[in-house]
Amino acid sequence: METVFSPAVTDSVRSATKDAQKLGQDVKGEFKDAVSRGRDIAGHFATDARTAADELSERAKETLLEGRNRASKAVGRVSDYADNNTALVTVAAFGAGMLLGYLVTRRS
Repeated sequence: METVFSPAVTDSVRSATKDAQKLGQDVKGEFKDAVSRGRDIAGHFATDARTAADELSERAKETLLEGRNRASKAVGRVSDYADNNTALVTVAAFGAGMLLGYLVTRRS
């Protein structure tokens, strides 16, 4: 079967086909490289995010522990004050109870 195209046209078509295939392979290679770089970047981002979250979690634990210690010391000081000034605390509690009772039973 003979072609109707001249040998120059046939050679041009073959050359264009080879160029298109090479271009397709180059694009495919570049795409694979881009995907690989994207995966690497995503992996680094995930690692950085995990590290930041761990640091934040550790900091929150330290802050909570410090707050707990401060609250415990404050409760200890209040307890010590109440033990050393029992009469004053009793009178203050009685007065607060009387005031609260008055406010609750008072009519508008």
